[in-house]
Formats: sequence, C-alpha cells, structure tokens
Amino acid sequence: MRITIDIDSKSELEKLSALFKTFNTVTVVSSDEPIMPIIKGDKKIDPKSLFSIWVKKPKSLEDIRKAGWQRN
Repeated sequence: MRITIDIDSKSELEKLSALFKTFNTVTVVSSDEPIMPIIKGDKKIDPKSLFSIWVKKPKSLEDIRKAGWQRN
C-alpha cells in the first residue's frame, strides 16, 4: 500500500518522517520534484494565421463537439 502526503514545510516533513521511522514496516521516501519554471511565450508569433484554419474544410461547433466526444 502506498500513501502520499503533501507537506508545505521542511519542519513538518522532519516531524512526520521521525514519526514514521519509529514503525519498522514503514518506508519513508522523499520526492523533491523541481518546480517547473514559467516560460513566457514568443510574442513574435502572429496569431492571425490561425483565423482561417478551417477555410478549406469548414466545421460547425456541433461537428467539433461530435468529434471531440467520440469515446470507444
């Protein structure tokens, strides 16, 4: 069985890991995943080319919904 506990501070992590280490059958694994940095988009890209994306094959909102909700 695996239990995941999200903790905000290092002091709480130390207290909980000390508690769990008193049990012989519990393994404590710390996951310090790096926080992904926010990267700003490229402002040089012109979004106007997206406005005529379906000129050759026009689609209605209903067509998009039918295709999007197909579950097999």
